Amino acid sequence: MGTIPETFPQTVLAGYNQYKVLFKQDNIPSFEYTLQFSATFKLPWILSFTHKKKESEGSSPPLLIRQWSAKWWKVIKESQADKAAVDSYHKSLIPRTTSVSPSSSASGSSMTNKEIAQRIKDYSNN
Repeated sequence: MGTIPETFPQTVLAGYNQYKVLFKQDNIPSFEYTLQFSATFKLPWILSFTHKKKESEGSSPPLLIRQWSAKWWKVIKESQADKAAVDSYHKSLIPRTTSVSPSSSASGSSMTNKEIAQRIKDYSNN
């Protein structure tokens, strides 16, 4: 089972939500954001669950429910994946140009989702 954003500390959850806004991609499952975020900011986790029997009211049979818990590594600083870290990472992916040529502005200098995804992949491999 992979990481679950609801188990992130509040500062990291704010960073995760910022990541989803800044790196919005169409037609991808929501877990892709979680995988990309965890890989980019190198977030390890331990997630475990146990089963518990819950008696229900009325005549229905008892329910078998899952109780889960997550352990956050003490060596990981929450600031490595907070909102400021996400903003800083996003800014690092935007090419810095000192002057804008007419040809680049005419052709549209914004990056496509595919180019952003490739830069994230290249950055994560470093």
